[in-house]
Amino acid sequence: MSEQKVIVVIGASGGLGRVIARVFSTDEHQVVLAVRSKPKLEALADFQTMMHEVDIVDIASVSTLRDAVLERYGRVDVVVNATGYDVRKPFELHTPEEMRRTLDVNLLGAMQITYAFLQGMTNGMIVHLGGFADGRLAFPYYAADVASRAGVASFVEALNRELRLEGKQVRLMYFSPSPADTEAERPFHALWRQMGTRIVSPEQVAAELRRAIVQKKERHIMGGALVRLFAQLNAAFPKLADSLLMNGYGRQLQMFFSNVTLTETKTSLAMKAGVTLVIFSFLLYVVIFSLPWLPLTLASKLALTPALVGVSEAAFWIGGILAGKEVVNRYRRWLDPRAWCSPKEKIA
Repeated sequence: MSEQKVIVVIGASGGLGRVIARVFSTDEHQVVLAVRSKPKLEALADFQTMMHEVDIVDIASVSTLRDAVLERYGRVDVVVNATGYDVRKPFELHTPEEMRRTLDVNLLGAMQITYAFLQGMTNGMIVHLGGFADGRLAFPYYAADVASRAGVASFVEALNRELRLEGKQVRLMYFSPSPADTEAERPFHALWRQMGTRIVSPEQVAAELRRAIVQKKERHIMGGALVRLFAQLNAAFPKLADSLLMNGYGRQLQMFFSNVTLTETKTSLAMKAGVTLVIFSFLLYVVIFSLPWLPLTLASKLALTPALVGVSEAAFWIGGILAGKEVVNRYRRWLDPRAWCSPKEKIA
């Protein structure tokens, strides 16, 4: 974003929100910080910028924030909703208040922020930070949280289609951050590592969010190609996702929320992704061999065959590399010749 913009960061006192605000302030944008209470505002005293209290569950409060920003700057270019209410535990242990608060903050709050600021924006972007992967990844013991996050993801998708039909220039983004090194997320770091997921710094999240806004993305998933692949696999083939990863993740989550000590992961995400790609390549070859019997024109079959062969070969070799690399890492000790000569010797 080369030109100076007016950026509103809601939830600016949180672990991610504060760093996001700092990144945009460094770019010399006009940054407005909005938080839920006066003590949280006082914690942001080192920022020399406009600050405002807001309760995103109250539409009047959000509208007041919008009016204050428009009165001071005359426009709003970007809104970043970094708020969130997160309850992770067995669903039967949720209280009615926790369920209501989850939906009020995560889903209703996102909708009301969008509703209010759309009325003051002619172009620009409204960004909602969501859950891991695409927001629809239904981890067990995350039932209420994932219901709210998936609702926001679908809301963003639907409203962007509506805005395009209406010829409006404002767009929404659903941004899925990786697990970050924040105070709120630290109690779950051991669990994420157990599931083979890398913990990133808040600065990495903020930098990637900035790039996604510059690129005007409507959806962005952190975590790399493997996370995006699994999110797509889960959406298209949930039973296959269960077999490959989710059942194993579920057992790890069950142990974690039962206060059972976690042990080292037996099968990493890279290994499972590699095996998934190899299986996918074989499935594609089944489709290729079925082409003669499919109700397609000869020209379509001739065009599809090399494309499917190319995708299948790429999936096979990428999957083989990922799985092979994991096997080498896991059994590196036994692949080292020193272990053959002196089995008792400890190899660093």
